[in-house]
Amino acid sequence: MLSRRAVQWLALPGRQGISLSAETGSDVGRSRLGRPTHRRHGDRRPRRISLQTLLPATLAVLVVIAVAPVIALGYGVANNTAERLLRERAELIVDNLEHEIRGQLDPVVAQMTYARQAVASGQVDARDPSRMRDFALGLMAGTPQVIGVGVLGQDLSMRRWERSSFAEIVEPPERLPFAGMAVDAAQNGVSAYWASPFYSVVLGDALLNYRVALEQDGVLLGVLTAGVTGESLSRYVTETSRRFGVTAFVLAGRERVVSYPGQRAPRDDPGSIDLPRLVDVADPVVAGLWNDPRPFTQIADPQRSQGHWSRVEGEPYAYFYRELTDYGPEPLIVAVATLSADTRRDRWAARVAAGAGVVLMLVAVAVAWQWGRRLSHQVAGFDRAMNHIARLEFDRVSLPAQINSRIREWHDMARRMEGTARALSAFQTYLPRALVRRLFEAADGGVVSEERHVTVMFADLEGFTRFADGRAAGEVAAHLNEVFGLIGPIVEASGGVIDKYTGDGMLAFWGAPDAQPDHAHRACSAAAEIAQAVEQRAASAPAPMPRLRIGLHCGLSIVGNIGFPGRIDYTLVGDTVNVAERTQTALRGIQPDRAAVIGATPEVLDGQDPSRPALIRGDVLPGMSRPAYVCHLPGDVRATGASATAPE
Repeated sequence: MLSRRAVQWLALPGRQGISLSAETGSDVGRSRLGRPTHRRHGDRRPRRISLQTLLPATLAVLVVIAVAPVIALGYGVANNTAERLLRERAELIVDNLEHEIRGQLDPVVAQMTYARQAVASGQVDARDPSRMRDFALGLMAGTPQVIGVGVLGQDLSMRRWERSSFAEIVEPPERLPFAGMAVDAAQNGVSAYWASPFYSVVLGDALLNYRVALEQDGVLLGVLTAGVTGESLSRYVTETSRRFGVTAFVLAGRERVVSYPGQRAPRDDPGSIDLPRLVDVADPVVAGLWNDPRPFTQIADPQRSQGHWSRVEGEPYAYFYRELTDYGPEPLIVAVATLSADTRRDRWAARVAAGAGVVLMLVAVAVAWQWGRRLSHQVAGFDRAMNHIARLEFDRVSLPAQINSRIREWHDMARRMEGTARALSAFQTYLPRALVRRLFEAADGGVVSEERHVTVMFADLEGFTRFADGRAAGEVAAHLNEVFGLIGPIVEASGGVIDKYTGDGMLAFWGAPDAQPDHAHRACSAAAEIAQAVEQRAASAPAPMPRLRIGLHCGLSIVGNIGFPGRIDYTLVGDTVNVAERTQTALRGIQPDRAAVIGATPEVLDGQDPSRPALIRGDVLPGMSRPAYVCHLPGDVRATGASATAPE
């Protein structure tokens, strides 16, 4: 915790511009002018029990427990066990159904991926009808769940082969409502995907359709499709329902039915390709999936699935379901429903209790022991929170159990401790971490302005204005956050202080507020690591990134509080900052093939550790009124010639 003198110093108006009350989160705080303010709470407050009241009350409760609640306790334990077994059994059934569905669909993906690669490599000529027919029949032979394979041409017609006859069937475009979307997707670079399931008028069943673009030498030859019917999935749905005594079914999204035990939903419109909806299903258990869903009360929430219970024709059913997101634009939902009455007998059996006297004695002992555990656990929580504060780990200070405690002293202490941690955590968000540490550890004063010998880094993204032109603001912000996400941790890990972000640039320095005799070497090492990280990121980026220019200079600067009494920043000013900025600006157009380029003055390079330099001095940087050099990393020979100036 902060000492009283440090807290009073931080709260002084007009000195640091930072105000903290001595009791953060208490009823007494401080205004911006430093005067105490009182925050009024509502009249209705939860009643808190003091520790002095709790101990006698606990003894009284133990006496009551020893006499009355044996039947209720035994019933609750047995009932919870039965419901937990129901949940675990249902989740195992869902696991089994998911395994079966994936076992049907994943091999289709593997076969179609092989087919696409075979065409792309020239092993199969997609332009040869007879060769393509033999190849399609071979694909079906390897995946018996596939009912047919077709090749969709760019003219939107299709040649397809069915497993039942192996004959080639030519479908005109008017019979293929999905053809245009499939070809457009392939032309737009979507090479392989599960299409949204639809109802096949020809097959009279739901159809899951996997599509891959057939390309050879960069030319789109067509789209290869493979279909898996809902009937092939129904075998597993029916078998699962029969084996486990449940109702299993598969949906596409929340409403469209792919398969359920042994039946097909009626078709109001024979020519429609839309899948039947839940309301069209004859089975009331399947149709009632989303009818007034209610959260489980006696069953713990599923661990690997989702679930709820609903009343179907007067009977409660428990539904367990899971989304499979790999098989179309909307997830497949595998679900099972089981009658809650199946466990009713077990719950009634829970009312039988044997050995009431022995059980009551054990319950009294267990409750006393449990309360002792809980009390010690609460105290240990305060100890952990104090340790986190001592290590400046303010974001890890969380005491929900103590805040929700009915013990008044614990509630008040936890509320004040979390409030103090939140206030202190703001320093690490809006101020440099080194400054926060200095303020936190200060016992009789804070940070004062002084002249220090520092190394300054000025970084900027070259061509960022052109890069941002025409892009959405969110995309631009995401790119900046990604770049600064690479740079920031490296600067802080090397002991540097990030002064500010200047749009697409950053100002950082080493040597303050803590003394760092090797600040120049730290800055060079950080610059080298940043350049390597940016180069690696640029190599894997899908599109060209604005390159990063880094300028380094070493010299005297005023470091400390700059501003007016109501708003002060900890920053640095002086010609050292200006030279660092001019150094990075002079790098414009230098080494244009690099994602990151570094320039440094002799003062910086001479301050490196000569036994292990992080930067190697290269060519003289043109356009500077004082000497500066283009730098490269040890073992990396860079072209240092200047090129045409890149526009900002």
